[in-house]
Amino acid sequence: MDVNGTVEEGFEPVREAFVRNFETLGDQGAAVAVYRDGHKVVDLWGGTKDVDGTEPWVQGTAQIMRSATKGVAAAVPLMLAQRGLLDLDAPVAAYWPEFKARGKERVLVRQVLNHRAGLPVLDRPLTPEEARDPLKGPEAVAAQAPVWEPGTDHGYHALTYGWLLDELVRRVTGAGAGEWIASEIAGPLRAALWLGLPESEAYRAGRVGRVEGPEPANALRARPKRSVTEAYTDPGSLTNRAFGAITPFPDQNDPAYRASALPATNGVATADGLARFYAATIGEVDGVRLFTPETVEAARAEESAGPDRVLVISTRFGLGYMLHGSASPLLGPGSFGHPGRGGALGFADPASGIAFGYVTNGLRRTVTADPRAQALVRAVRAAL
Repeated sequence: MDVNGTVEEGFEPVREAFVRNFETLGDQGAAVAVYRDGHKVVDLWGGTKDVDGTEPWVQGTAQIMRSATKGVAAAVPLMLAQRGLLDLDAPVAAYWPEFKARGKERVLVRQVLNHRAGLPVLDRPLTPEEARDPLKGPEAVAAQAPVWEPGTDHGYHALTYGWLLDELVRRVTGAGAGEWIASEIAGPLRAALWLGLPESEAYRAGRVGRVEGPEPANALRARPKRSVTEAYTDPGSLTNRAFGAITPFPDQNDPAYRASALPATNGVATADGLARFYAATIGEVDGVRLFTPETVEAARAEESAGPDRVLVISTRFGLGYMLHGSASPLLGPGSFGHPGRGGALGFADPASGIAFGYVTNGLRRTVTADPRAQALVRAVRAAL
C-alpha cells in the first residue's frame, strides 16, 4: 500500500499503523494529521479519494466528518462565552424565547452542550429537505417536549444537538454556526474546514471525496449486551429515534447536503484541518489561539458521565466534547474531542500538546470507537 506524506522522527509508529489500517482493517481512502505544541509532526494520506472510485487521495482531499463536526461546532458557543457574549448558565429561552414551550423554560445553555437537555428526539422526524432548512430544525426542537426532566440525566443528542446549537449562535450573533466558523476559526487558522461547504470548494479538483452510504440506526454495531442490542433494534427506543430525527437520512454525497450547515453531522474537513483546529484550542498555531486556558478547562471538565440514555453504554461529556473513556478512548485522561459515526476522529490532549485529526471515506458501523482511528491513537501514544 502506497502511503504519502511525512512523519517526524519518533512518530514512525503512526505511519506503520496507518499502513496496517489499509492492509488489515479495510481502509480504502483516509488521512491522518498530528500536531504537537502547534507544530505538525504527522501528515499522511493514502488510498482513493472516492470509496467507489480509483482517483487517488491527495494532500488536500477532504471528507465529511459526521459527528466529529460536533467538536468543531462546540467551539462557537465556548468562544462566544469567552468573549462575554453568551452566558452558559443562562436559560436557552433568554436568547430564544420560543424555546420555552412545553416545559423547557429552565433548560440551560450548558445543558445543550453536555447532552442533558432531554431533547434527543423529535416526535415527528424531519425530511432531508426540512433538515437543511435553517428554520425548520430549530422550530421543531423548540416545539418538542423533553423526554426526561432536563438536567437530571444525559443522553447523546445525535442530530438535535445541531439545531439547538445553531439557533443559539444565530440568536446571539445574527449568523449561523457555519458562517461563524468560516470567519472566526477556519479563516484565521487557514484550516481546510467547513460547516456548509462552499461551491468554490465543492468543485475544486480533488477536494471532497465520496463516502459510503449511511446505514439505518438499527445496523449500527452494538456491544454484545442484550440491553444494548435491543436499544439499536427497537424502532421505539430513544437510540433509534435519536438517530432517526431525519428520515430518510440524506445522501452524504449530495452537494445540497454538503452545502447545508448541520452542526451535528455534516462538517467537511481535511485531516490537517481537523487537527489544526484542535491544536489551536490548546495553544498557538501560526499565531492563532482559539481557547483561553480557562476555556480549555471548561471544555474538558466532566459534566455528564455514566449510562447514556441514547447510546446506552457509559459516556463522558464536557461542554460539547466527548472525554476520554471506555466509549471513546482518546490519548489520555485530560483529552477532549469528538468521534464521528463511521470513523472520523478529532481531539486535543493538553498534557502532551497533541492534536489529532483522522478522516476516511470507508464508513463503518461504529458510533464512538472506530478500530482504525483507535489504532492510530495507540500509535501516537506509543510515539510519545
